[in-house]
Amino acid sequence: MTEWRERLPVPRERFIPAVVWVEDPTSDGFTSVTREDDETRWRALVEQDEPVVTQVDDGQTRPGEVGLQPSSSCSQPSLVAAMLDHLDVREGHRVLEIGTGTGWNAALLSERVGKGGHVVSVEVDPVLADTARRALTRAGHRPVVATADGTEGYPPGAPYDRVICTASVRRVPRSWIDQTRPGGVIVSPWGTDYGDDALTRLEVHEDGSAAGRLGVSLAFMRVRHQRRVYLDPTDDEAREADRSVTTLGGRELFEVTAFPRAALTIGLRVPSCYLTVEDLDDDHRMIEFHDAGSRSWARVAMVRGADAFEVRQRGPRRLWDEVDAAYSWWLDAGKPTSDRYGLTVQQDGTHDVWLDAPDSQLRWSLGL
Repeated sequence: MTEWRERLPVPRERFIPAVVWVEDPTSDGFTSVTREDDETRWRALVEQDEPVVTQVDDGQTRPGEVGLQPSSSCSQPSLVAAMLDHLDVREGHRVLEIGTGTGWNAALLSERVGKGGHVVSVEVDPVLADTARRALTRAGHRPVVATADGTEGYPPGAPYDRVICTASVRRVPRSWIDQTRPGGVIVSPWGTDYGDDALTRLEVHEDGSAAGRLGVSLAFMRVRHQRRVYLDPTDDEAREADRSVTTLGGRELFEVTAFPRAALTIGLRVPSCYLTVEDLDDDHRMIEFHDAGSRSWARVAMVRGADAFEVRQRGPRRLWDEVDAAYSWWLDAGKPTSDRYGLTVQQDGTHDVWLDAPDSQLRWSLGL
C-alpha cells in the first residue's frame, strides 16, 4: 500500500467518471478512455499516483473526438495529500473548497472536519457539479456543493476556518480573504502568467490582509476567467520582427525556463508574460514569450552547437529584454528559490511580493 493511500482514506475510484482523457501523441490532443470499453486501462489510470483528466474543452468535446485543452481533472493523489497537510484541517472546522471537480477532495475534507464541521464546495461547471453531488451522495458524504463562480467564494457559509482552491489563480480573490476568519488559512496554487505555480499558504490577519510563503512548484489548471492567453504571430509578423542575438548560452536559457531556477523570479518581475517552450527536433528548441494584451511577442531560437542564438521581438514591449533583465536581477539577488519568496495581499487587493521577510527591502507590488 502506497503512502498516499494510507493518508487519503476515501477511495479515489468512487469519484472518477467512466470516461477519462489521455494525451494522444499522434494528434497533440487528448483522446477518451472509457471504463466500459477498456476497464483495464481505465483502472490503471485511476490507481497510479498521477492526475486523471476528467474533462476537456469545458465539456464541449465528446468521447471519441480529439480534445484540445484539459478543463477538469482529479489531481495527483500525493499532491492532494500534501495540500491537505498544508491546509491543516481539523475536526469541527468550516471549510470552503473552490473547484469541486470530481468531488473526491470534498469527500476527503468531510472526513477531516467530522460531524461537527462543515464543508462547502463551489464548482463553476454545472455538469461537473451535478456529477460530483451524485458521487458524494453515493459515497455517504453531504457537503454543500454550490454551482457558482468560486472566485466569489460562498458568503452564506462564511466565515470559514480554511479555504482551499484546487485550481490555480493569478490574483487571490478579495472575497476569499473577507470570508475567512482572522487566523484562518487559505491554500491555493498561485503564480504569474510566466510558468508553473507555487503551492501558497496564506494566513488571514486582523487588518484584513493575508500573507504567507510560496512553496513547491505545481502544474494546475487556471480558474476559467484567469486563464493564460497564447499569442500566435503570423509568419509575416515573425519575419518582420526585430532581430538580435543573445549572449546567454544553453545553461542560462535552461535557468530562464525552469521553475526551480529563475523562472519563478522572472514571472514575478515581468508581468503578463506567458512562456512556452517547444522542442522542434533533437537539435532545435523554440522559447517564446507572449503578451496578448499588448500584442507583444519574442522568440529565442536555440540550435545545438551554435555559438549564439537569434532573438526576435515584436510589439510595444521588448519581452526578451525584460526577461533578460529579470534573469540578471535573479543572479544579482543570489539565485533565490521559491521558498525564499512570500506574498502579501493587502486590504485593497494589492499583491506584494517579498524576499525572505515581509519588511524586506526587496519587496514590490505586482500591480494586479
